[in-house]
Amino acid sequence: MHYLDNQFYGGLKVAATVLMCLGLAVLRDSAYYRWLRGPTLLPVIGLAAVALRMKTLFFSTSSSTNASATPLPPSLLTHILVMISDILSSPAHAPFLILLQDILALFLLLGGIHGVRGARRLQWAAVKANVGDSFFDLIKDFGPVRRKLEEETRKLETTMEHSLRPPGWNGEAGQQGGRKEVAKPALPPKGVPAEELLRQMKSFVGKEEGKWKDGWVSGAVYGGEEEVVALMGEASALYALTNPLHPDLWPSVMKFESEVCGMVCKMVNGGDEGVVGCLTSGGTESIMLAAKAHRDWARAEKGVGGHEGEIVACVSAHAAIHKAADVMGLRLVLVPMDPTTFKVDVKAMEAAITSSTVLLYASAPTFAQGVIDGVSDVSRLGLKYSVGVHVDCCLGGFLLPFARKAGVMDIPPFDFSLPGVTSMSVDTHKYGYAAKGTSVVCYRNQTLRHHQYFCFPSWTGGLYVTPTLAGSRPGALSAACWAALMWIGEEGYVTRARDVLLTARRIAQGVRNGIPGVELQGSGEAMIVCVGGREGVDIYEVGDRMAQRGWNLNALQAPAGLHLCCTLRHVGKEERFLKHLTESAAEVMAEGGKEGGRKGGKEGNSAIYGMAATLPAGPINEMLKVYTDCVLKA
Repeated sequence: MHYLDNQFYGGLKVAATVLMCLGLAVLRDSAYYRWLRGPTLLPVIGLAAVALRMKTLFFSTSSSTNASATPLPPSLLTHILVMISDILSSPAHAPFLILLQDILALFLLLGGIHGVRGARRLQWAAVKANVGDSFFDLIKDFGPVRRKLEEETRKLETTMEHSLRPPGWNGEAGQQGGRKEVAKPALPPKGVPAEELLRQMKSFVGKEEGKWKDGWVSGAVYGGEEEVVALMGEASALYALTNPLHPDLWPSVMKFESEVCGMVCKMVNGGDEGVVGCLTSGGTESIMLAAKAHRDWARAEKGVGGHEGEIVACVSAHAAIHKAADVMGLRLVLVPMDPTTFKVDVKAMEAAITSSTVLLYASAPTFAQGVIDGVSDVSRLGLKYSVGVHVDCCLGGFLLPFARKAGVMDIPPFDFSLPGVTSMSVDTHKYGYAAKGTSVVCYRNQTLRHHQYFCFPSWTGGLYVTPTLAGSRPGALSAACWAALMWIGEEGYVTRARDVLLTARRIAQGVRNGIPGVELQGSGEAMIVCVGGREGVDIYEVGDRMAQRGWNLNALQAPAGLHLCCTLRHVGKEERFLKHLTESAAEVMAEGGKEGGRKGGKEGNSAIYGMAATLPAGPINEMLKVYTDCVLKA
C-alpha cells in the first residue's frame, strides 16, 4: 500500500511538472511577461534548485549524523522513472546520484518548455512544405529520378536561354536545332575604341526601350522622361569615381545623401522632426536594414537573444522580408490576409505576437493586389506590446504622401503620423524617378538607426563603420538621385502622383464595370490594378493572350492573378489595356480555357504557374536556380 501511495504521489508530481512546463512556455511567449524572457531566468532557477538540493544532501544535520534514520528525499527524475521501474526507488541511492538526477530533471524541464513553445509556433503550411522538400531531397539522387531531373533540367535550360538570350548573344550564332557553344568572354587583347562600344550599347538600347516607352510593361520603368534621364546621366558622369565611404574626399556626395534622406523623411514624418533616414541600394536593402535595426534593438533593450527573434508579417508581404529574416537569423511568422480585402488580418497578427516578437510588418501598398494594409491597427498593436512596426512603402513612398494634394482624398494613414510606426522603406528609384539603385530607410529616431550600423573598432585596418550592408557604394547614383528629386520638386511630384493614381483608378473602374471572365482583386486604391479569373477562367491563360498582344504583366499566385503596376508610361493608355484584357478573356472563354482548354496543352505562364501549384517547393527551387544560372551565365 505504501508503494502504491508513492506511485500515486509520484504520478501527481510528474503531472504537475508537465503542467508547469506548459504554463511556463505559454507565459514565456506572452508579450506581457517580459521578465520570463532571455537566457538568464531559467538557468538561475535551476542553479537555485541545485543549491537547495546540495544543502539537503550534504549539509543537513540529520543526513550527516544518521543517514539511515532520515531517508533522502526522492528526486524528480526518480518519480518519472519509477513509473517504468522501481529499481531506482531504493533508499540506498547515493546523494551524488540523486543530485545528478535532479540536474537531468532540470534539463528535461527546460527541454519540455522549449518543446511546448516550438509546438505552439508550428506553422502547418511550412511543415507541409518541409515534408515535401524532404521527400524530394530523399528521392532526387535516386538513379532514374536523377537522370530524369537532369534531362528535364537540360531541356528547361535550353528553353530559357532561347527565350532570354537573343541570337548572336556573346558571339553565339543562332541555330535552329539548338545553341552553339562558344568560348567564354575574356578581356580583349587590345582595348576596344570608345566609338565602337557606344555603337554597340546604343544598338542594344534601341532594341530594348521601345516596349517600356510605349507603356506595355508593368512597373519596371516608372518615369523615363528624357529631361530627367539626361540630367541624371550628366550627374552620374560627374560623380562616376566617387564613393560615399570616403566623405573626406567627396563631401558633396555626403551632402547629396543627407539631403535626399532629409527630403524623404520630411515627406513621411507626420510632423515628427526626429525622424531620420539612410540611403540604401534599394527596397530590399532598406527592409533588411530595418529588420537588423529592430533585431539588435530588441536584443539590447528586451533581451531577445540569439536566433530567438521573430517578425510577424502577412502572407502578402514582399519577398524581401523573407530574405531579411533568413539573412538576419530571425523567424518569420506569417499570418493570413482577409480573403475579401486582401489586407493583413490584424486579429491574427495580434494572436501571433509573443515576447520574442521584434517587428510587425505592414505594406503600403502590397506588391500583389496593391492594397494598403490597416497600418493604423498595426501601429496600435506595436504600441500595445512595445514592438517595432515597419511600413513597406517602397512602391507608395512618392505617391501616397502627395495623394491629398493631388485631390485623391481616400488614402488611409500609413506613415510616422501613426505613433506606433518605427521605420519605413521608401524607394526613390520607383516613383521618385531616380536611377535604379537608391532607396531610403527611415527611422522614428536616431537611437533606433544606431542599431542599423556595423561598427568594428578592432580591425587591423583601422576603425571601421558602415551604415549599410555594402562598404563601397557608387556616389554617382547618390548624385543622380539628388538631381532628380531637386529637378522635379514637390509640385512635379504632386502632378505625377495625380496622373498615376487616376490612371490606375480608371482601369480598376473599367474592370469593376464588368469584363466577362475577369474580376478585380483588391480595391485599386493605389497604383496597382490586380485581376483574377472568374466563371472558371484560367487567369494565367488570359495573361498569355495579353503577352501575345505585347503586354508584359506580373503573374501572381495564392490567389492566381495578374497585375498592372501603373506608371507615367500608362497615362492615357487606359482604354488600350481594357480593350486587350476584354479580348484576351473572351478568347480564353471561347476556347473553353477554364482549366486549360487550349489545344496542345498549356504554354507560357499558364503552364509554369499551373505546375508550380501542384509541386512542393523543392522542384520549383531547382527551376528557379536554372533560370538564375541562365541569367548569370557568361
